[in-house]
This record gives sequence, C-alpha cells and structure tokens, in this order.
Amino acid sequence: MKDNNNLPARNIANEEQELTVKIRHMLLLNPLMDFKVVKHAYNSVAELKLGEKWTFLRKLNESRKEFVREASDTNNVIEYVKDHLENWNQEIAPLTIDDIMEIIKGTKMDFMDLAEKYITPMAISQKLNQYLIGQDEYSRKLSLCFYMHVMRSRGKGKRMPRPSLLAYGPSGVGKTFGPQTLAKLFGFKLGVVNCNSLVQEGIVGQTVTAVFTELYAANGNSVNGMEDSVIFFDEFDKLFEAGYYNERILNEILNIIDDNNTVQFATGSWGNSRERVSTGGMLFIFSGVFSGIESIVQKRVNTRSIGFGKEKGEKVEGDYHRYVQENDFVEYFNRAEIAGRITQYAYVCPISKDGMANILRDSKESPVGYFEDYFNLRGIGFKVTDDGAEAIADYASRKNLGVRGLKSTLFKILEDDMFTLDKQEIVVDKEYVERKTA
Repeated sequence: MKDNNNLPARNIANEEQELTVKIRHMLLLNPLMDFKVVKHAYNSVAELKLGEKWTFLRKLNESRKEFVREASDTNNVIEYVKDHLENWNQEIAPLTIDDIMEIIKGTKMDFMDLAEKYITPMAISQKLNQYLIGQDEYSRKLSLCFYMHVMRSRGKGKRMPRPSLLAYGPSGVGKTFGPQTLAKLFGFKLGVVNCNSLVQEGIVGQTVTAVFTELYAANGNSVNGMEDSVIFFDEFDKLFEAGYYNERILNEILNIIDDNNTVQFATGSWGNSRERVSTGGMLFIFSGVFSGIESIVQKRVNTRSIGFGKEKGEKVEGDYHRYVQENDFVEYFNRAEIAGRITQYAYVCPISKDGMANILRDSKESPVGYFEDYFNLRGIGFKVTDDGAEAIADYASRKNLGVRGLKSTLFKILEDDMFTLDKQEIVVDKEYVERKTA
C-alpha cells in the first residue's frame, strides 16, 4: 500500500516556496511602500507561516492596485518610483528590463524615463534573446546599436559615434524581427524600405523617400518625433545586381544616411505637398542575403595563408561567414563609401532543427501562443509537448520552410481541430504531428 504520510508536507513546502517568490516579486511592484519595510519583508518573508504569506500577498495585491491608480498622474509618483528602483538595485538585486516593464504595467509612466539608468547593451541583448533564439552575434551587435541610438536620441550621447548595422544571411532567420522587437520596446518608429522594388526619385513607383511619407502619416501628419526613427533597408543586396536605376538609388540612399543631412518627402497622396526632416538622428539598418559574399571570401582565404592552419588552395566550405571581413563587403559593394557608412556587420545564421524546436518552446513570440489563444477562446486546452515541437521542427526543416514555416506547419496540422472545435483538450505530440503530416 502506498504511503502518503509525507505527501501533504511536501505540497505545503512547495506552496510556501512559491508564495515566497510571489511576495518578493510583489514587493518590487509596490514602489510607494517605505523601502525599509520592503527590504525587511524581502529578507524575512520565508519565515512567515503559510496563512500569513497568503494574507500578506493579498495586501500587496491591493497596494499594487492603489499604486496603479496613483500612477494615472505620473507626476505624483515618478520620484517615489525612481527612489524605489535605485534602492532595490543597490540593496536587493540588479534590475532587469523585465522588472521595469512590470512596474509600469497598467500605468502611463514612460519606460525610458525609468529604464535609462539601468539599461546596458548586455541587458538589451538578454531581453532580445527571449524573442530571437539562437542568434547571439546578431543580438549582441543589434543591441549595441540600439543602446547607442537610445542614448543619442535622449541627448545623452551627442559625441557618441552614430551606429549602423548590416545584417546578412539567409531569409527567414530573424533579420527583420530583431529590429521590429527592439523598436517596439523602446517606442521608436520603424520604417521598412523594400529595396527590391525601388525606383529612382521622379519615376512612377516606390521611391526611397516613400518610407518617410509612411512614417509621417503614422505620426499624425507631423515631423515631430520622426527624427529618431529606425529605417530598415530590406533586401539591400538587390541594389548591387544589374538594374537600370540601382546606381542612382544607391546615391539617393547615401545622401539620406549622411550624418548631417535632411530629406524632403511627399506628404500628400499626389505628392503636391512636401515636408523636410533631419536624418542625422536616425538609426539605419541594412539587410540582405548577400549570396555572392562567399565567393569573395573563398577567393581571399584560398589564395594566401590566413594564419589558422589552412594551406594555400584549400577550399573554405560551409561556415564561410567566420572568415568574412569588412573589406569583403567593400569588394561586394564596389563602392568604398557605402562600407564606410556602416559601423557593424552581423551574420544571421541559418536556424537548425534543434533551434526551431527551441523557438517553439522558449521564444516569447513562439507561434504556439497564437494557437493556444485561439483554442482557449472556446475553453479548449492546448499544449505542444517537447517531442511534438521537435517533430514540427523536423517537418519544417525537411521542407526547407525556415522559421517562418513553423506557423504555417502548425496551421496545417491543426486545421481540422481549428474547424471542428469539438475537443476538450488538444495535445500536439510526435504522434499527432506525424499523423497530420503523413
């Protein structure tokens, strides 16, 4: 017969531990409390009995609601919150971006008014890695660019060098997703230029300056607040292929990204009215596959000794990006002035099958969450098991669908259940995936 004598004690111990964690978190979220009380409670909460913890947690929840009401007028609480953050950071634990986002949740407080003092490139990268899985190099360099852009935009780094970044690698691996995530986090407007469809100014079609027209409209038909926008040039490599307008378009882009330039753009649907905005405070990011770069690298490293054990004439294969240098892009561009305006280069690598499974399990933007919300609307339980995530990733990998294909694969295998909505719970395991993709 099974002995259950110790089972209740173990459950109570787990509950007490969970309550201790919740209470300590709620102490962080109550910046109007006297900090001496906060610190004492943080250090002594583990000693409270179970019932006392529940009572204390309820009081903290009520106190939190009162803070959110008080914070409707930011001026009333901003100094209290800043003091609370400073004390917490010095006396309890280093603050994270997530901590500050949690504190201002439900209020009208500005994230950067509180976060500026605690943000570092490393902290931004750690936050980005919750969404962009398996791209450490890109995360590191993109986070540094955004940190410098944040400081410059807030007048803290007027002598700070202006950052820019070129991200290269296959499609569907997060080149666009990274800037989208960080622009949203910091409240910057993001404009995307599809270089594959650009035409020269004065020609009917999509021109470089059209992105400023779009930003202007999204900004309430005002240039105020546009000066720190993030401009993302997608498929930038297409401008270096044969094309009648490409050379002229590149010259237009070079003028736009100059440090002290302004750009004139149409504001009306017929282009009959125009505005001008300074581009000196904007962040420019360039992106593309740049599929020809590997031949340049191979030519360079296979015709001389490069100091890491390769003999002359030995071919570099596979992971060529480890050998890419800035000069390789100078040769690719065939225009040194373009490379001279880009401060960093980052390879955004292909996502392995295991990496795609990790995205499904761990990313805060995992497509699993969208389908979970869909089924939960009808009270249907939904989860993807570890072997289910691996099976989905395996299918997407075999079909060369990339990360973007994870959502379409989920849609494919869940379509029948999404239509009928007749189950109490849906568990997507390996067997489920294999049955639906057979």
